Amino acid sequence: MPSRKVVATELAHVLRQISHPDRIRLLLKLQAGEQTVNELGDLLEISPTRVSQHLGVLRAVALVETQTRGQQRVYSLAQPELARWLIEGIDFIGHRLSRATPTDLQNAKQLWQAEGAEPVI
Repeated sequence: MPSRKVVATELAHVLRQISHPDRIRLLLKLQAGEQTVNELGDLLEISPTRVSQHLGVLRAVALVETQTRGQQRVYSLAQPELARWLIEGIDFIGHRLSRATPTDLQNAKQLWQAEGAEPVI
C-alpha cells in the first residue's frame, strides 16, 4: 500500500506542474522537436521571460531537457510520448469543457497532432 501512495503523490505533483495553459502549450509545441526560448515565445506569443519561467518548472519535474549549443539553450521533451498523451486527453475531458465546442476540440487536436508530425526547420 505505501508504494501506491508514493506513486500517487508523485503523479499529483507532476500533474500540478503541468496544470497551466501555457505549460501545456509549451509541451505540445516541443513535440515538433528542439526549440529555443525565443522560438517558443514567438510561436506561442508569450514573452521569453515567461517561457523561461515555465520551462524551469517543467525542467524541475524532468518533463523537458535542455542542451547548450553555443550561446543558446535548446529545449526538448524528455519523453515525447507526453505530448501524445496530452492530445489524447482531450477526448477524455471533452465532455467537461463548457466553452469549447466539439469542433473546437477536434480542430485543436488535429493541429497539435500535425505539429508533432512536422520536423523543425
